Amino acid sequence: MAHNRKCKITVIKRIFHEDLAKEYAPKTVTGPCMQFSDGQEFILDQNSMSGFWHLMGGTFCSEAWASISHYVDTILQGGTFVTDSGENMIIAGCPHGIHPVIFKIEEVTES
Repeated sequence: MAHNRKCKITVIKRIFHEDLAKEYAPKTVTGPCMQFSDGQEFILDQNSMSGFWHLMGGTFCSEAWASISHYVDTILQGGTFVTDSGENMIIAGCPHGIHPVIFKIEEVTES
């Protein structure tokens, strides 16, 4: 059964641990994650070919997707996250140790 639920993923912050990069990946990791930009947004509609079940058409980093996709699925399936503000959202992140990315994952409500 089709529904109109949507989810928005917002890149809140990209972090770079320069000390770890120098020690463990001096030639390959030279700054914050380049796959995303701070403030970047993605809207997911479960019924869309570029949506959740199609891994966003391959446009999303697989490591980040693996760490947040279950939160996206929860929202698209009608689940909720309890927050002090009353929003249906959660803050989650990519687990990359040298240049993690922090995301806000929230329900899109249309008026």
